[in-house]
Amino acid sequence: MIELGIPQSCKIDKKLFKKQFTENFSLNVNERKILTNYIESITLEYLLNKDKINIAPYVDEDRDYTEIAFITVEILDKSKQKAISSIIQYIPYPIILFLLYENELSLNISPKRINKSDSSKLVVEESIVSEWINLENPTVIESEFLKSLEIRNHPFINFYALYNSYLDKLIAFNASKHSGTLNVREDTKILLDEIAVCEAKTNELKAKIKKETNFSDRVNLSIELKKVSGRLNDLKGNL
Repeated sequence: MIELGIPQSCKIDKKLFKKQFTENFSLNVNERKILTNYIESITLEYLLNKDKINIAPYVDEDRDYTEIAFITVEILDKSKQKAISSIIQYIPYPIILFLLYENELSLNISPKRINKSDSSKLVVEESIVSEWINLENPTVIESEFLKSLEIRNHPFINFYALYNSYLDKLIAFNASKHSGTLNVREDTKILLDEIAVCEAKTNELKAKIKKETNFSDRVNLSIELKKVSGRLNDLKGNL
């Protein structure tokens, strides 16, 4: 676990057992397999609530941010990063999730809203993960990002503001591979989403071109690929 500067009053350092997930959540066959085979350990590192730190809860009709958990998961396969994050995020409160694979780290944040049909449950709105960071040899931007995760770099207005600040830092880091900086704008998240769509479309078109045997169809696909690639470069340039 990297240094976050969180007060010791919030320290939990408690192991969570895989059995707790199988007993409390409706995991499908694949999720059970991933839980069993690709997770080494799960640790609740910190739990922040109004009794442990001077930050106000935030609750409205859509959101319940009365506490935030910081959890570390040691994993055995980097390619299972997103699937493992999804399993851990079944825990029904806001989580800042750190995935560790040997000497590499990835961050996952999944904003949640209240389930209208069952207010005791939270529903994941989206899941955002970072690329892997080699903790033994981080780049300058990676080092800046890790430093930015220290709690003193975030607002103490309420837990929702704190959580969103961590989310903004993650979005800025994901955008930095295109922009070269950790600056974040109001439309950074929108641009990143559009980039992901264009990248997926680019890969799809390249695969189709590779398989296409009709010359005319290959030309049309190539023209479309050029347009999508141009749009992709424009989006990256706007970050």
